[in-house]
Parts: sequence; C-alpha cells; structure tokens
Amino acid sequence: MIFPEIFYLHIQGEQRGPYTVPQIDHLVNSGLIAQETLYWREGLDQWQPVTELVPLRKRGNPWIKPAIALAVALILLVFLRVFGPIALMGWHEANQHEYTARAAYWRARETVRNHKLPPGSLVDFAPFENANVQLSPPAGADVVLRADVSETDGGMQSASWRVTMKYDTESREWTGGAIQTMTKSE
Repeated sequence: MIFPEIFYLHIQGEQRGPYTVPQIDHLVNSGLIAQETLYWREGLDQWQPVTELVPLRKRGNPWIKPAIALAVALILLVFLRVFGPIALMGWHEANQHEYTARAAYWRARETVRNHKLPPGSLVDFAPFENANVQLSPPAGADVVLRADVSETDGGMQSASWRVTMKYDTESREWTGGAIQTMTKSE
C-alpha cells in the first residue's frame, strides 16, 4: 500500500521520518531544515527537493517589529514631552486634599485659571517658591500668585493675584473665595 501523506526527509546524510506535509511545511518555513533538503515517499523513483512539495513563504523583515515598536515609543515620548507637564499641572491643581501651603498654592492656581483669565489666554505661573502662601488656621489661606499671561491678541503681561482660599475639613477640599488682582503690567 502506498500512503501519499507519509514522507521521508534526507537530512545530514540520513533518512528521517515519517513526516506529514504540514510538518514539513513548518520545518522548511521556520528554517529548521534547509530549502535544499530532499524528500521521498513510496511510489517516487528518486528523492525530490522539498520545495516542490511545500511552497516557501516569504519571510518578513526581522527589523519591522522592532522599528514599529521604536516608532511608537518615540511618538509616545514626544506626546509625553509635550502634554505631560500640562497634564501634571492640571492634576496638581485638581487633586489637592491636604491642609498645606503647597496644596493651597495649587488650588489657588486653578481658581485664578478658571475665574480671572480671559478665554484663550495662556498663563505661566511662577513656581511655589515664588508664591506667598499664608495658612490661616483653622481652615483658610491667603495666596499671592505671580504669573506671565499671554493673551489672544499676542500681548504679554505680568500679573499677580491675592486669592483667599477656604478648606473644608470634612470633604478635604480647597475652594477659592475672593480673587483680588494686585498688578497687571504690559
């Protein structure tokens, strides 16, 4: 009896097998055996090249996946470089729940940004070290903020505000009260 699905391979001078076509396909296309390997089965007069039995699949470029991963990583780094500081400042302004001078400073920035700046203007607040924050126990603070403001018409000005903050000890939330514009200069 002839079994057309059983094949033998000639590997390193030895006959090995039996193998099925799917097994041979895997061996050749994964590089486990050479493309020049010969096969034989009952009914054949001589050994034949294995590439006549199974088609060779084109191998992908081994650099494609690492190149794509690198490109995605670079895009992510650029995205984080551009938007990361903005997102971090927004998080600081919105997530201050302690009764500290630094928390009052961040929430005062949010209060000024939301209530004193014209729509479309950009503000660059001075860092915490340049602010004047006076905690007034049991639940308040006076915060003086300084900033450079770029307005929509292209004008640039320096400004400072005194913000009266209140702290709710039960909800652990800072809220802005009165905002007094202290200086504005072109």
